[in-house]
Amino acid sequence: MTPEIINNIIERFKVDLGNSLVNETSIVRKYLLHGSPLIFQDNEDLYFNLKNQIANFFEISTSKIIMVGSSKLGFSIAPDKLWKHTEETSDIDMVVISDVVFDFFWKDLLDFNINVVARTIKEDADFREFLEYFLKGWIRPDKFPFKYAVKDKWFEYFKSISYNKYKKRKITVAVFRNEYFFEKYHTLNIKKIRLGL
Repeated sequence: MTPEIINNIIERFKVDLGNSLVNETSIVRKYLLHGSPLIFQDNEDLYFNLKNQIANFFEISTSKIIMVGSSKLGFSIAPDKLWKHTEETSDIDMVVISDVVFDFFWKDLLDFNINVVARTIKEDADFREFLEYFLKGWIRPDKFPFKYAVKDKWFEYFKSISYNKYKKRKITVAVFRNEYFFEKYHTLNIKKIRLGL
């Protein structure tokens, strides 16, 4: 993909941002939930294979998995990297939107936490940060508290499929409980971007 193509997509995105008739939820649905990722436009079978590998890991349907981030859009909408073009070293950020997966971790972490007798100051701070995301309906594996065995399994699996056939990029995965929480998180980000224009 050429810089010109990415700049054209950015301009279309900015047009929607500047249009008061287009709400934030519509922008999230149009650009994040809909469409093929830019990095896989020339090979949708490869995108399906990636989704299928993730689906097999979580034992869910591929329909519950999407790509977000600069690999999807061609540019970043993260506040600290806004409008930065995707690069060959950019991560492939995947999202699982599934109450089944989210609730599995919710129950498993509850059982796990019951067995934790004491926490260090750092462990407690990490746990509180994890809970901030969790309250927003979002599980980030890098925020899993303590020495949680599933965290190691998660990272080992996605490391094993990263830097491989998927454009030689690192693959990251987060879980949202449902589309409400996914849209809520991203619409707040879109609102911030609009305020900065």
